[in-house]
Amino acid sequence: MEIELIFGVIQAVVTAVLGSFTKKGKVPKRFIPLQNAIVGMIAGLLSVYFEVYDNVIIAMFMCLAVSMGVGGIYDATQTKLKEK
Repeated sequence: MEIELIFGVIQAVVTAVLGSFTKKGKVPKRFIPLQNAIVGMIAGLLSVYFEVYDNVIIAMFMCLAVSMGVGGIYDATQTKLKEK
């Protein structure tokens, strides 16, 4: 169970960093969910390759959920900061 947690944290950090760079770059913000989905799919494939998860479907679901969740959490924190 420890490796899944570590993998999830690493994936969350990578997704947040890439989202931050995308928002500050010249890429339109509407592509961030697509970017998060791509990061989730790549992470899912990597997790199966490195045997973090045995089942491809579960790996893809978990990694997509983490990457899409991080994008939503990041946007929510930025909205709260802008309101202040």
